[in-house]
Amino acid sequence: MEMVRLYSLQDLENLPRTKWNIKQPPESEERENALETGGLDLVLVPGLAFTVNGRRLGRGKGYYDTFLNRCRATQATPPFTVGLAFSQQIVADIPTDKNDACIDLVLYRM
Repeated sequence: MEMVRLYSLQDLENLPRTKWNIKQPPESEERENALETGGLDLVLVPGLAFTVNGRRLGRGKGYYDTFLNRCRATQATPPFTVGLAFSQQIVADIPTDKNDACIDLVLYRM
C-alpha cells in the first residue's frame, strides 16, 4: 500500500476502481509517493474494532499495519495515527502480534 498525491476531490473521483472496488491510480501513472517526499503528519486509520489504548482490528490483510510500520521505520518523525470509531466498536481487548501497529489515539463517543 502506498499513499500518493491527489490534487483535488475530482482527481480522487476520477481514479479507476480495481477488481476489489478500490479507487487506485493505474500503475502506468507516476504519482508522488508520501514516503519518498517527506512522509505524512497524520494518518486516519480504519478499523472494525478498537481498544481505548490503541489496539485495532482491521480486515486481516495487514495493509495498514505494514504501511504504518514502514512510516515509523523511515520517517524521522512518524505520523500521528488516529482511529475514528462508534462506541459499538470499542472493545476491552484485541489480541495482537509483533506485526500489528498500535495507533496513537482513538476518537469515539460513549
